[in-house]
Amino acid sequence: MLASKGVSQISKVARPCTLRLAPFRSFRSVLPVRASSEASASEAAVPGAAPAPPTLSYPPIPSGGPDDYVPDDEFSISKVSFGSILVPTGSVLLFFGFGAYFQLWGGGDLSSVALVYGLPATLLGFALSYAQLDPVDCKTNKAALALRDAQMTDIQKQVRDDTTRYRYGDEAHLEEALDRIWRIGKSGGIPRKFSPVLTGLREEVIDGRYALILQFASKLEDDKWIAKEDKYKQFFGPGIVVETSRTGTASVEVALITDGSGAGRGGGERPEVLPQLMPGLKARQSRKFE
Repeated sequence: MLASKGVSQISKVARPCTLRLAPFRSFRSVLPVRASSEASASEAAVPGAAPAPPTLSYPPIPSGGPDDYVPDDEFSISKVSFGSILVPTGSVLLFFGFGAYFQLWGGGDLSSVALVYGLPATLLGFALSYAQLDPVDCKTNKAALALRDAQMTDIQKQVRDDTTRYRYGDEAHLEEALDRIWRIGKSGGIPRKFSPVLTGLREEVIDGRYALILQFASKLEDDKWIAKEDKYKQFFGPGIVVETSRTGTASVEVALITDGSGAGRGGGERPEVLPQLMPGLKARQSRKFE
């Protein structure tokens, strides 16, 4: 009897107890919201906090396809590379002149003439090829082509013509314009290694107006580009408005859009700055004619 009573007491002591757990609540979706709200509240609470710098917006993706652009089939002698013509021509004359001089083939009486003209032509061709700046590609929309003659300003035409032809002796396209706008290598400007590089042109229609879009490769901050919009308008004006947009991490577009006022048309091209005749004199200017 004592044994059975002890067993019953042990069974009562050894009875398992059950714990009631509160339902588990996940905080994964709560913590980020609280963190962001606290961060925004702390930013709003800080008096005199510096505003965020302005940023460039991305332009909308054009709705047109490749068929909306027309090829640039207009022929101009300025679109021909003189170095690519003089080098092979001079080389042929030199080859013929040396062969005729050593009587490897006929034409010995023409060997001197071939050598006299072949040598300078070859050297000049190599020099031009070395100093040659290739033109940039220009894509023209059909609608922009229809408005070009009616709305394009003289400065827009000059920019398009100068950048779509071969140039000699220049390090980059729009070198003078970029140097004046950005003050490259000068006090208050930017280092030369950060200078924007023109990579292409586009002719588009924006809000019914002809627009020449300059495509640049640049790693400069957005606020610096926005601050220079007035400088671009002053240099490439009158008769235009300027809109700047970012197209990639290292690419920016500057749109020169006609304002519909008709200003800047029929007044000739921007005068070309020439070197001064003597130290202390003002720089000379002369208009460039086609």
